[in-house]
Amino acid sequence: MHVHASLPDFGCKKSSAEVDKAMAVIDTKTQEKKLAVSAQRQERRQSITDILIFLVPLLFFVILLYGTLFWTVYVSFTNWRTIAPNYELTGFRWYNFLINQPRFEVDIVNNLKWLILGVVPTVVIAIFLAYFLELTPFPKVEAYIRTLILYPVAMSFIVTGTVWSWMYEPQRGVINTALRSIGIDSGFRFATNPGTATYWLILIFIWQYLGFSVIITQSSFRTTELQELIEAATMDGASRLRTLFSVIIPNIRAGLLVLVSLLLISTLKVFDIVFIVTNGGPGISTDVLALNMWVTTFQQHLVSAGAGIGVIIFLMAFILVIPYTIYAFRKWFE
Repeated sequence: MHVHASLPDFGCKKSSAEVDKAMAVIDTKTQEKKLAVSAQRQERRQSITDILIFLVPLLFFVILLYGTLFWTVYVSFTNWRTIAPNYELTGFRWYNFLINQPRFEVDIVNNLKWLILGVVPTVVIAIFLAYFLELTPFPKVEAYIRTLILYPVAMSFIVTGTVWSWMYEPQRGVINTALRSIGIDSGFRFATNPGTATYWLILIFIWQYLGFSVIITQSSFRTTELQELIEAATMDGASRLRTLFSVIIPNIRAGLLVLVSLLLISTLKVFDIVFIVTNGGPGISTDVLALNMWVTTFQQHLVSAGAGIGVIIFLMAFILVIPYTIYAFRKWFE
């Protein structure tokens, strides 16, 4: 008689435990993969949302800006010369019409005067005034002067033009009245003298933009690297003027380039000051391109010709910002 002893099945139990453990590991890894996939999907959705949040306003801006620009260019080649639109193509007819107008020649000359005399004095005065504010040992005086020269920037061109037109009035204006009060009967005609009216208008522009220019220039002074160079120049015995011309100005070219570009574009599109103070007069002596565009489009209803002036202003502005664009690209790829 054979008796079979029942032995404990340790191997089977161990195998079963290992299987359970392996299954648990597999389940954990599967769960981790699911979580990772879910996280990736969530991240992808978030990325798409972020891109849409950025692209939708950008697309709207591009359509609004360049759509109207291309439409203006198209209109300048059509025959729209009444209130009712007329999109019949006429080529360069209205550009030839503008070039042959005496008023257009006056506009170009006056805009060149604005570009040169409105920008150069503003930048030069701003540099010296900003340097003076940096050197002043009285912080409260600096803060007061900065606040004072910033007030004109906050004023609209309409208000500025109105105030200065009162000041320029030959008989009852503030300037001539003040001169007469001290015995000087100057009789300055200011904005009513065809030969000098444009220059008096440019003076208004300089007055309004000087504070803005000083702040931009002074902010360029306050970099750590430039301050160290100024201290080194001072220790070497350089005079303040030598420091300004040899150290400061060469190291603030980027800020000055931005400032000059902004001022050039502002002088190119100047309208409000001329419209309020002289309305282009006496005659057309102070007329500028922007005012001519407004008169041509909304008073004479030569819409295509007005669009042509707008295209010319855009091309001039585009040419003016090329130096800044080149500089910006160079800095980008350095």
